[in-house]
Amino acid sequence: MEIKCNGILNDVLPEDFLELGDGKIVRNLRDLVIALDRMKEEDFRLHVYGEQNDFSEWILEGYCDEGLARKVLAIRDKGKMIKLLRKVLEKVERERFEKGGKKDVLKKISEMR
Repeated sequence: MEIKCNGILNDVLPEDFLELGDGKIVRNLRDLVIALDRMKEEDFRLHVYGEQNDFSEWILEGYCDEGLARKVLAIRDKGKMIKLLRKVLEKVERERFEKGGKKDVLKKISEMR
């Protein structure tokens, strides 16, 4: 079986979309940051409890990024998770910008709310 993973700024494959407890669908890391920012703490706890962390599993399955998945797995606080994910997205977007990527398509993470 061929493993197909997307770049961290792209949507995951449709079969890897994450459905949240409130029915919202997360297609990419930007969606996840926005959803986490708006998510009630009790809804966050539906996805992060005990040893379970749905967001870490989703990152591993959709992006094949073991390093980021491990970092997210260790986080049990919604605010800290948002901060980490914004930092990751900003870094990747900055790198893309510096390499001459699609400047007009990129959104600043700080504007996502």
